[in-house]
Amino acid sequence: MMNKGTAVQTIAGYVANLKFEDFDELTIIRARQVIYDTLGTMLGGYQTRLGKLAADYAAEMYPGDEATLIADGRRTTTQGAAWANGVMGKYLGMDDTHPTGGHVAAELVPVVLALGEQLKLSGQQMIVALVAGYDVIDVIQPAVRSWQRERGLDQKGQSGTLASAVTAAVAMGLNEDQIAHALALSMDMASGTEQYVYDAGKCDTKDLLAGYAASNGIFAAKLAKFGFQGPPGALDGEYGYFHAFGPGYDPAYLDRLGKGYALAMTGFKPHAGCRHVHACVDATHELLKSGQPDLNAIEFIEVDSYKSAITPDFRVNYEPESVGQAGFSLPVTVSIILTRGRWYREDIEDFDNPEARRLRSLVKVGLDEAIESDYPNRNGCEVRIKTKDGQLYTGRVENAKGDPRNMMTDEEFDQKFRYLVGDLLPEERISALTDAIDQLEELGNVGELVQLTIPSLVSA
Repeated sequence: MMNKGTAVQTIAGYVANLKFEDFDELTIIRARQVIYDTLGTMLGGYQTRLGKLAADYAAEMYPGDEATLIADGRRTTTQGAAWANGVMGKYLGMDDTHPTGGHVAAELVPVVLALGEQLKLSGQQMIVALVAGYDVIDVIQPAVRSWQRERGLDQKGQSGTLASAVTAAVAMGLNEDQIAHALALSMDMASGTEQYVYDAGKCDTKDLLAGYAASNGIFAAKLAKFGFQGPPGALDGEYGYFHAFGPGYDPAYLDRLGKGYALAMTGFKPHAGCRHVHACVDATHELLKSGQPDLNAIEFIEVDSYKSAITPDFRVNYEPESVGQAGFSLPVTVSIILTRGRWYREDIEDFDNPEARRLRSLVKVGLDEAIESDYPNRNGCEVRIKTKDGQLYTGRVENAKGDPRNMMTDEEFDQKFRYLVGDLLPEERISALTDAIDQLEELGNVGELVQLTIPSLVSA
């Protein structure tokens, strides 16, 4: 038995008692949106070089007949499917974004899809496992976030792995003690850095990390089910997670458990690139509603936002060397919106066109004290453009589009999904997939949902 009173046992005791019947309507709506949105990012990601490579690798290196590779249709193990589907879901950079947990869906949705298919889970069981993972990351990540940022650690591979293990354990129907051990065992799998932001375009690790977390979560849960034990102090011990990767443990970290469901507060990305540039995209769009300034007459462009959006220095990169680096840069963001009007991957790929280069040289980036004082409740931006004849254009948003306080509409979700899917799926398959997700809590077998992602339908 896991020691009583430890942080892992407290968390396990909470998630072991989660019931679908207790969830409010907003939490269930968010669950549908997370599944819909993440399947879209997976389907889009599959159509890229890295997505195809991940599917090929999983099919070859994880031979099995437990779960299906999204869009691809080949069968593999649950860990192999979770890994590849996680990589696909992360690649385009359009996965969800949580105010305390960061990018969560790319680590958790692959888990509930793979295990849901293998175990023939219902939609309600899928939602319970998803809620459990979001609640876990919501109590763990805030305490270590600033320390991770300072040390260059990646949230997806770190707390994402812990949340994934709990999601897997709940999906597998493990008991409270086994859930605690799954969480404890996953602590020693939690790893990853953000060096990829400096080496963007030269490595694939930004996206592989989501796959690592998803796969390792299932691995930890399977170890616990088999009888392996993790350290009771995995989170709060002298060398536990909060001490190794944060400032140390405070029991108050767990006070959030049971006070609302973290899934309900997740946000979504209507644009590509880093979430921290999205408010700049939206503010520039707001600016353009008042009229299109003469780009040749611009004297300066000012972009003010919250601290995490303007630091470290890769967020104010005037000379990115790759698309990956450009996707983090505020000067690039405003220049591309002014020249192309959108911020999808194909737009970011145009970061080095002469006009965009000229415009970003005119950008000054600063801190908006009002937004920063209320971050992360606000994650907005203000963009100001002054032309040589003295005209001033201003656009401001208090929260980026897709934030829970500025949520996307159903139509915007559909537009994003169809953009990501492109011509991969026929219209009847898209409609069937949309209908199934609209009634997710009525779904009898998650495997039916997975099969609908395959262009040529394969029997489950």
